[in-house]
Amino acid sequence: SMDTEETIELGEEGPEQAARRQDDDHVPARGCLPCRNRDVRRAYRNVYGLSLSLFFLFSAFQSVQNLQSSVNSRGGLGVISLSLLYAAFVLSGIVTTSIVRVLGTKYAIMGGMACHLFYIVCNYHATWYSLIPASFLIGFASGPFWAATSAHITQVAVKLAPIVRERQDFLISQFTGVIFLFSQVSHLPGNLASSLILLHASDSTNGSSSSSVIAATMDECRNSTISSSYGQIKDTYWYILVSVFVLFDVIAIFILALLVDRLPSSEPFCSSRAKCRRFIFEPSVSTIKMFLEWRLIFLGFMFVCSGLVQSFAYGVFAKEYVTNCLGVSQVGFVLLVLGLSNALTSGVVGKIVKYVPRLVIVLIATSINVGLTVFLLLWERIPSYLMVFLFAIGWGFTGGVWNTLSSSFVGILYPMESEPAYSVARMWQAFGLAVGFVMSYFNSQAAFLYLLLGLLLITTVLYIVVEFKSQSRTQIFPCLIFCVRETAAASSIEEEELVARTESGL
Repeated sequence: SMDTEETIELGEEGPEQAARRQDDDHVPARGCLPCRNRDVRRAYRNVYGLSLSLFFLFSAFQSVQNLQSSVNSRGGLGVISLSLLYAAFVLSGIVTTSIVRVLGTKYAIMGGMACHLFYIVCNYHATWYSLIPASFLIGFASGPFWAATSAHITQVAVKLAPIVRERQDFLISQFTGVIFLFSQVSHLPGNLASSLILLHASDSTNGSSSSSVIAATMDECRNSTISSSYGQIKDTYWYILVSVFVLFDVIAIFILALLVDRLPSSEPFCSSRAKCRRFIFEPSVSTIKMFLEWRLIFLGFMFVCSGLVQSFAYGVFAKEYVTNCLGVSQVGFVLLVLGLSNALTSGVVGKIVKYVPRLVIVLIATSINVGLTVFLLLWERIPSYLMVFLFAIGWGFTGGVWNTLSSSFVGILYPMESEPAYSVARMWQAFGLAVGFVMSYFNSQAAFLYLLLGLLLITTVLYIVVEFKSQSRTQIFPCLIFCVRETAAASSIEEEELVARTESGL
């Protein structure tokens, strides 16, 4: 129990005592230390247990997604399935909040993981009748899955904050960063496993040497027997690879069931009509209303562009620039570098945004993205390991900047309506991914790049408008604002000291 000897009555508490008591709140109470330690361990077990399960889950899913356009290229099955996946993601946004409220966060996450496992299993024998329904199922489950993940972490942080005497927003940011870090680093094991297995497969099936591949011209990259054979592997090696990914998903579900708690519902008991209103009507209406928010509409272009860039990297770039020129075994290595660049950039941007204006960082990333797009339009493509990996690093950097800053900006603009705001933002991003994979199917690279270039320029203008309309004073010159505040605080202290000396002299 709390020590009552130091309790101060509210009516007798002045401003100085209140401030002093607020500072003392950061010191844990002695009487409840065992309970406090138990609650802290439980909270961190939930955070790192969920992070570890996502690490294994996305190690499998991202690797399979990266190989779809290369392995299942016959008839465009790979890119069409990915287009349908993200189209279903868009549709799920309307009912996402309702599903999470009905199932709870843990079971919504577990249901999403089960759909991921089903999708991986269907890749043992990918056909139109197996992969298409599985893609729609996993896409529709992705909306509730991501909403439940964010809600679970937020609830854990809110409950932990008074126990450790810490600010809620700090813990939410910290725990969200842990989740994002594990999700991005998951590019490493899955892509590394796929690259090593497929590299061994290509060595045993292809008679061409690496020097002959490097000597290939642009036309040979597209149409030669080298490119066609480099996109094919034996079924045995593919079954081994899919089995590894199935094992990853089973481990992820096991970790979730073992380490992550089912959080108690905060919803009060109510009638069936009230439940329908609470779980179905209100979330759907709030999501639809969020579509009419002009600032989120402007920022939506940023999420659409982010989805287009990702779909180009996983679709067109992975197939035409990596598989056809360097071999399918190199896809995992290239996208591994892209994921690590994305993860490192996200971590660094989250730190430096306190000192460097957010607008400046976005403009730098946009300039690099425009430069990469223009270079692809002008470049006469040849097999080149250097150029492919440089593109991966560049897109990883720009993706890390855009994903981190756009998501945080949504939270800043809509702190009290974050759930429907993030739902709409993810729907815009899924829409960009779906459109990008559809364009990948039609193999219109030039049209894709021109569309991306135009949207990048429009998005930059719209982002600047939102920035100046909402956050201009604190974000355009954060260092100057900080210095002004420090100077004002110092002047205020000097004035108080002067007044105190004057009063003491009187």
